[in-house]
Amino acid sequence: MPPWHDSTVIADSATFNAGETKTASVEQYHTPAVCVAIENLEGNADDTVTIEIVGDAGTYEVDSRTLSETGGYVVDVPQAESVQVTSANGTTISAEARNNPR
Repeated sequence: MPPWHDSTVIADSATFNAGETKTASVEQYHTPAVCVAIENLEGNADDTVTIEIVGDAGTYEVDSRTLSETGGYVVDVPQAESVQVTSANGTTISAEARNNPR
């Protein structure tokens, strides 16, 4: 079991292309919290950011939201092998999965 304060970087101020997905392993976390910050809309009016979990049973969408300004949010996700963050329009995003023990 990792320390309670452990985290895994999904994207570190990464400029996503439209439709690009970044993935990180979270299998060691019980119930990870995914922290997302849109840092720059890169000239787009908005962006839809989708968070999915991936495991043996398949890929499941956990959260999808369209944001028209920079800012951040946190989404609790179920235990899974990995988590994916996708930018529909291509923006600059920082995202990490944090251990969220209960």
